[in-house]
Amino acid sequence: MVLVHPRPLLGESPIGGRPFLAVNMVATVDGRAALNGSAVGIGSALDHRLLFELRAEADVVLHGAGTVRADPLSARVPHDLVDQRLARGQTPQPLGAIITRSGNLPRQHPYYDSLAVIYVTTDSTVPVDAPLVEIRRVASVEAAVHDLGQRGVRRILCEGGPTLNAALFEAGLVDDVFLTIAPKLVGGLDPLTIVKGGAFGTLPLTLRSLAEISGELFLHYAVGRYVSP
Repeated sequence: MVLVHPRPLLGESPIGGRPFLAVNMVATVDGRAALNGSAVGIGSALDHRLLFELRAEADVVLHGAGTVRADPLSARVPHDLVDQRLARGQTPQPLGAIITRSGNLPRQHPYYDSLAVIYVTTDSTVPVDAPLVEIRRVASVEAAVHDLGQRGVRRILCEGGPTLNAALFEAGLVDDVFLTIAPKLVGGLDPLTIVKGGAFGTLPLTLRSLAEISGELFLHYAVGRYVSP
């Protein structure tokens, strides 16, 4: 097995008691975070394995509603990583969490086959009725992360999408960034990047580790303090 970054991958809760939160994304060399509306097909099998290994260390895997609409994904890890989670005293699978403003989620989705919570930041109706899914209304993204902390969550992995990433950065909730740059060019007009929107000035990053494997770059950054634009 190729270890792309030093272990453990995820850090400890920062001062203040909120959960540690890392963002994991993949993009092409020209900055695209989606092909035909989805990140599927950008990264390699090794990038996909890194995603699962990050999930395996997380208590919660967090997604925006747009990402859930675009992909038939879940928050689960494969069977070979379940034993590692149990050895660390974690649940067999991470809790899935979705944050949505619009409530625009599919009625049926593989995500709902595991324990999950949907945080709705407005009064919008959510057309999901699944026995393993809790729907909870909160005032903001910050409130959702706070609620997860109140549940005993120590580490959160966010897998996007770019709009949710922006909200998390704007709220000052992101501690680390994992970014895979695939050796691909796509082009096109107005490409979707790993962060869409947000008003957080210039955010410095400190490189923690870097690996190049078959032309694919795997980067791990620590997020610095927010500074004025």
